[in-house]
Amino acid sequence: MPKAIKYLTSMKRLPIVIAMVIAGVFLAFNTMGKSNTPPPTKYEKILQMVGEYLRQGHFSPKDINDDFSQKVYNRYFEDLDQDKDLFLQQDLTSLNQFSNKIDDEIKGAPVQFFFEVGKVFNKRVEEVSAIYKDILSKPFDFTVNESVTTDPKKINFPSSEAERKEIWRKRLKYLTLQRYTDLLDARESNKGKEGFTVKTDKELEQEAREKVKASMDRTFERYRTKFDDDEKFSVFVNTITSMMDLHTEYMLPLDKRYFDETLSGSFDGIGAQLGQDEGNIKIVAVLPGGPAQKSNQVEVGDVVVRVAQGPDTPVELAGFDVTDAVKLIRGKKGSEVRLTLRKKDGTLKVVSLIRDKIVQDETYVRSAVIDQGTSKIGYIMLPEFYANFNDPSDPHQSALDVENEVRKLKAAKVDGIVIDLRNNGGGSLND
Repeated sequence: MPKAIKYLTSMKRLPIVIAMVIAGVFLAFNTMGKSNTPPPTKYEKILQMVGEYLRQGHFSPKDINDDFSQKVYNRYFEDLDQDKDLFLQQDLTSLNQFSNKIDDEIKGAPVQFFFEVGKVFNKRVEEVSAIYKDILSKPFDFTVNESVTTDPKKINFPSSEAERKEIWRKRLKYLTLQRYTDLLDARESNKGKEGFTVKTDKELEQEAREKVKASMDRTFERYRTKFDDDEKFSVFVNTITSMMDLHTEYMLPLDKRYFDETLSGSFDGIGAQLGQDEGNIKIVAVLPGGPAQKSNQVEVGDVVVRVAQGPDTPVELAGFDVTDAVKLIRGKKGSEVRLTLRKKDGTLKVVSLIRDKIVQDETYVRSAVIDQGTSKIGYIMLPEFYANFNDPSDPHQSALDVENEVRKLKAAKVDGIVIDLRNNGGGSLND
């Protein structure tokens, strides 16, 4: 699954973030001399600025030359298609003319490579969409002994359409078998219970295929509706930055805002937690005191169908995952967001909410004194190295908060202090 589809995972990281705000890039390029070449698009501007950051700001920059270009060329196909089941070998060959031009694009030449790859990617998505639907329309024979390779590092891109289809057949059979065995186990453990319907093996196999198809449908709908040129470009730039090192990362402005909010322990939103259920974005919790709870119109179990920024045209959430939906619903304090909710009775309701500051107390450091016989041990739990990058006046900063907790524990005359960093994945580098 593409990196852009995965976005920020639940594991927190310590990237050196290159956050490009387009307005700032426009200003930077106003100082450049005029030429006869077409005016650069946002992609040229961003890519050239990223190149300058890498050359001037990286601790150990690599030469951006034809060799660098070739490595980016090969990696980008893999980053877009990490399972190597969309592209064909011929795609890498047909676009080989760009293999030594990416370094020129980074230095200001017109951006073409990622556009051309994107066209092929979209075409392959539609082809494979038809393939998986056809395969899953027929029962699998689990009596045939077959093997499937799931590690993409051990395979190459398929050399033909027939090979690609066979790869998908085996993979889908494997995924269906996993669900089929789960259904068999559930049937065995619930057999004899009141109200439980015992299905035949044939019915369970069909149910397993339907579950796999539903999962594939969501993935491919996401390719179509969410994975646009900006997202593909984000993967492209991250392919370039990762060639320098794995901890230098480019973020779209919306992703950067979400990243900052994650590390600050607070955000501007509606005070509701979202979850995903069979492709739907659902309200799974309503936080006390937040705009959602105060409205008395948002309930646990509501399905969020559309999101609009005030009076703007609503965005359909079909194909979105939870992280994407959260990014749309959050926004500046005092701004309006309109949710179209499908209530439990099936009716649709548009709810207007004014965003407010939501504090995530569980992010902040906390301490306790633990009696150990004749000793007193101070315990400090630090979930992450949080800091509010956008508001220096925010009193919550992990380094200062830990300092305050240490002072409290010393005042309590503890004999020692344990700082618990389990499950702390990082955060603010300064802290």
